[in-house]
Amino acid sequence: MPTRSKSPSRRSFGTTLRTTSIAAALVLLTTASTAGATAPAHTATAVPCTETATGAPWSYKGQKGTAYTVLGESGASCSLGAKWLKRITASHGSTSPKGWACLAVSSGIGECQVKGGGIFEFSPKLKK
Repeated sequence: MPTRSKSPSRRSFGTTLRTTSIAAALVLLTTASTAGATAPAHTATAVPCTETATGAPWSYKGQKGTAYTVLGESGASCSLGAKWLKRITASHGSTSPKGWACLAVSSGIGECQVKGGGIFEFSPKLKK
């Protein structure tokens, strides 16, 4: 009969982060579908945009910082994401632009959606 290790199994941080991100996205989609008034995506563009902005301090894979990469998709404005980033990351997504539903996890990864499809995502700007 095989013996099992007595130490508890540990999931890798990456697996935990992926699981948390998927769960967060599902919650965000649910809250976005029930959101009330919607705000326009401001300077909407059909082409995805990226911008670097400053937010709440993060720590990930032995790195620390306050710089984030903001990605705007489906007409969402990177400038709106950059403008709100510090407030969103500091509140873990409980603060967001009017009409937007945001969610941020403590590792600095998050997303905001507006009814109608605009999305901006943000993640820590890691050093290579």
